[in-house]
Amino acid sequence: MSGQRHPLDWGAIAAAALRLSGWLAVNTLAAAGIVALVFFAIGSFSLPLTMAQLANLADRYVAASSARQGQFNHIIAYAFALAFVAVAFFRRASFTRALGVSDHE
Repeated sequence: MSGQRHPLDWGAIAAAALRLSGWLAVNTLAAAGIVALVFFAIGSFSLPLTMAQLANLADRYVAASSARQGQFNHIIAYAFALAFVAVAFFRRASFTRALGVSDHE
């Protein structure tokens, strides 16, 4: 019995890590875009109205108690997480390719 160890292929590990980080970055940006689109829809798809709605929201956020601010923070965090999971679900095939074996072998 030989105690031969196989060395790690650092190039393949780095390539998989880069593919995975790219996949995560695209999902994160897409989820942020979905949240931004919701805010844009609240402003009737008009930039001046969206900015007015965001200013109103900011004024009310600052005036709210810390408990209400925490509730709002949770709502935004849940909305972002839901958007991220939805985008990840639809991009799951590219995730399996990102973790798959490289074609360059």
